[in-house]
Amino acid sequence: MPQVVLSLEQKYDDKLRRLANTLYGGRKGAMSEVVEAGIEMLERKIKRDKAYKKLLLLSSKSRALGMGKFEREEAYGR
Repeated sequence: MPQVVLSLEQKYDDKLRRLANTLYGGRKGAMSEVVEAGIEMLERKIKRDKAYKKLLLLSSKSRALGMGKFEREEAYGR
């Protein structure tokens, strides 16, 4: 398995260790699992943001169709 060496500020190192201990009880590989989960979450967020921007662009280009003309009673189901 490939290894990666990270250099983190002390506050982030402490957070990483605390998360690993909280989530996985300090077992072997816990820090790696936290980092892997973070990478997956970031990747999903980037994809979601990209899809959201595409949706906003499509909605801004669409034309309003409306519901047509209706009577007040129809709107309130009377």
